[in-house]
Amino acid sequence: MKGRIKFAAIASLVLGLFATSMAARAEHVQAETPWFSGVPLQSLVKGPAGSTINSTQLVWGTSLSVNALSAASAGTLTVRLTDIEWPHALSSLSLLVTDLNGLWEKIDGSTGPDGLIFNLSGPANLFVAVFAQSDSWHMPGLYNLQANFSPVPLPAAAWLLLSGLGGLAVFRRKQSDR
Repeated sequence: MKGRIKFAAIASLVLGLFATSMAARAEHVQAETPWFSGVPLQSLVKGPAGSTINSTQLVWGTSLSVNALSAASAGTLTVRLTDIEWPHALSSLSLLVTDLNGLWEKIDGSTGPDGLIFNLSGPANLFVAVFAQSDSWHMPGLYNLQANFSPVPLPAAAWLLLSGLGGLAVFRRKQSDR
């Protein structure tokens, strides 16, 4: 009896997730993730948004992992997804990076050693979703996801300009004190 009640609770939760918006837009998980199709990405995010991700996940069967990234300024975002192939390669591995407005990049398989590189022109809140599937429930797979945000440093010319303007202001103040 307990098993039936537990199954009914899980089934109602899944049906509740499916009852949410079914639009296939950037803010929703796409159709190739059958258990989560049409679910808003915000509801699947695990943990708080940070500026880096370094996650290794063991996959038994099907897995969907959604992480939030926060970029406080303009800069470069590098995302790497690697199938570690331990103990076996995954049968399916997909990466989705979106900001829910216009940025939308999807890759099937590993990203390669350089990864995906995004040049962000200003602050952004991003979602990085990974859909992975092993060959069966008996043969797991393992993948690694790394995402790093590097802000654009203030160029040396700007520092020189600011220090020169500061020097002129000090010189002008000293001249007016005479």
